[in-house]
Amino acid sequence: MASLIINGKIKRVEPDETIETAILIDKGRILQIADPERINLKIYDRTEIIDAKGAVILPGFIDAHNHFTMMGTQRSELDLSGIRNREDIIEKIRQENAKLDPQMPIIGFNYEFDFIHQDHRLCAADLEAVAPDRMIQISDRGGHLSVTTPSTLKKAGILLNSREYADCIFPCGGNFGGFTGEICGVANSLLSDYLRIQFRDDQTLKRAWKQASNIATEHGVTSIHALVVEEEFEKLIQFQNQLPIKLKIYTETKNCKAVKTAGLKQVGGCGRVMVDGDTGPYTAAFLEPYRNRPNTKGLLYYSDEELEDYIWNAHSAGLQVALHCIGDAASEQFLNAIENAQQRNPRPIRHRIEHFEFGTSEQITRAKKMGVAISLQPTFNHYWPHTTYFSDLGEERAMRSDPIRSVIDRGVPVGFGSDCPVTPCDPLLTIYSAVNHSLPHERISPNQAIRCHTLGGAYLGNEETEIGSITVGKAADLVFLAADPAQVNPDEIKDIPVLKTIINGETVYSAN
Repeated sequence: MASLIINGKIKRVEPDETIETAILIDKGRILQIADPERINLKIYDRTEIIDAKGAVILPGFIDAHNHFTMMGTQRSELDLSGIRNREDIIEKIRQENAKLDPQMPIIGFNYEFDFIHQDHRLCAADLEAVAPDRMIQISDRGGHLSVTTPSTLKKAGILLNSREYADCIFPCGGNFGGFTGEICGVANSLLSDYLRIQFRDDQTLKRAWKQASNIATEHGVTSIHALVVEEEFEKLIQFQNQLPIKLKIYTETKNCKAVKTAGLKQVGGCGRVMVDGDTGPYTAAFLEPYRNRPNTKGLLYYSDEELEDYIWNAHSAGLQVALHCIGDAASEQFLNAIENAQQRNPRPIRHRIEHFEFGTSEQITRAKKMGVAISLQPTFNHYWPHTTYFSDLGEERAMRSDPIRSVIDRGVPVGFGSDCPVTPCDPLLTIYSAVNHSLPHERISPNQAIRCHTLGGAYLGNEETEIGSITVGKAADLVFLAADPAQVNPDEIKDIPVLKTIINGETVYSAN
């Protein structure tokens, strides 16, 4: 059955135009974009008429960086966002402990430790008092620092006095004389993996993926670049056809052979394969020391040789590589490794830097020259405006945080993602954040932001001929909005209602 969408205002993205006309959809694809009077419906036995009622119709949003499983499990975990009082946080953990199955761990997220005075932050003793004998991890919004207990680490087989953590910067190990409960770096990643993987059976995963799909479609997202751990990616490949959302799976593994064998053409992400950490626990890697920690520049999780070997293995196998880089030293190491691979075997693979939160002007130039794309998360700036970094990094570096316009103006391919659950899977919030950047020189127009969240994401995923714009022949992936983001006050963009989401011509979400 064909479908005809009428009475809509169509923002095509490519070309950059808004027109009031009709869209004919057949077999999941856009067949015609024309005046409804000129479309011959007699050739179809039946045609569904979809009255847009004046809605603004955009290409479906593409979330180009999303921790898909974690997005689905977050509603069954403990969300501490917005709670900045220690006693209130402890009470929330107490309530969670009382209602949770005794065999399950407490996994908390969005612990906003950076808004709490050092003397009032959670510690291991707090967790032991309210959740005795329970495995527990309370993570910050970025997921790079958490609070846990000695018994949890022992059950997970993680030893903080291991030589592996000798370079840890944050006061989380025995080398700082007395365990506070806070962990970062390798220890934090290992515990996160352990708790989430050990307690996820197949049914839990399927429920999480369905929930994640629902969250996405409710926000107008039709395609996701899904970052998943190695233990889950083959199961997700097998299950993805049962989900309404389109997925491009990025496996957080160094096992390029397994990824290639599974038929994927991309690898990487965060977690076990990230190049550095984050600014909060001083694990983001910089070329110059932290302003308030002059003894450290952060942490690189690879030696130069290790990263070059990993990227070469992927590159030579024809796999696109996408890796987390927050600090400028991480982006530098990544670009060096890509350059080395391209010199050994030049080939047009769109390798990606994920985040590029403090990249330099010179690195933008290098990325453009090498054909490296950048996946940006503008909502970082909404939660952590540039002033957040004054004390840690100094004003000069803070003034180049989240360089959205700088990257776009230099012609580097850009796609927008959420990094959910770090920030919400909510493209209108992302567009709002890019338009209202805390640094005026990094703000972009609503239409530029829409392009980054549609055709830009499609390009990063090597799918620009299939999705990303309202074009004849492309998949009918569409989102209906109550207003045009380019026609409302910039402060109102994030509040525009999503009315309908269509994927391959099928309605997967309707506000009604």
